[in-house]
Amino acid sequence: MITTIIVALITAVLGPIAVAWAKIQFLPKKKTSMIVDSIQASNLVDNQLDNLMKETGADRVFVLQFHNGGHFYPTNKSIAKFSIFYEHLTPGTIPSQQTFQNIPCSLFTKSIFKLSESGEINCPTLESETFGLLSVCEQHGSKSFYMVALKDLKGQFIGVISVSFREEHKFSKEEWIVLRQKSGVIGTLLGGYLESSK
Repeated sequence: MITTIIVALITAVLGPIAVAWAKIQFLPKKKTSMIVDSIQASNLVDNQLDNLMKETGADRVFVLQFHNGGHFYPTNKSIAKFSIFYEHLTPGTIPSQQTFQNIPCSLFTKSIFKLSESGEINCPTLESETFGLLSVCEQHGSKSFYMVALKDLKGQFIGVISVSFREEHKFSKEEWIVLRQKSGVIGTLLGGYLESSK
């Protein structure tokens, strides 16, 4: 059984990552517009999120990305912020994308630090929540949530993928495998897009 899981993990994670990396590295670069490139990358991410919702039964799946949100006075040092760029919902689920635009990372220090250190947050019940996200979950109707850090091929922490449920839901090993696979694929896609946009 362990061998089967390892083979499935290698096939599902390393295969798409290798294909995305090879496309970025070896395919001839076509001159396209920034809009076309952005839409193509977004379409690939959206497809991954659709699959993740189907495979986990989640009520909400979102991807947030870190970005520069301006500068501090008087040093001109960049302000680290994040925004939700992708969100998929089941009918009746309260959206959170509009709430989380240009949010200073300092407002969510505990959760972002935990993700940067261990790569994951596991919260099957809000009673176990210790990452400063309780009020956000209550406000948006979530009873369980799971988060995984998104990293590019260089290992840089570029964002977070999260799934949440309106009822308490304990992730199975298979669901964790699916979420980790999707985080690898989406991290590679977003990282590749960001690199190609330079």
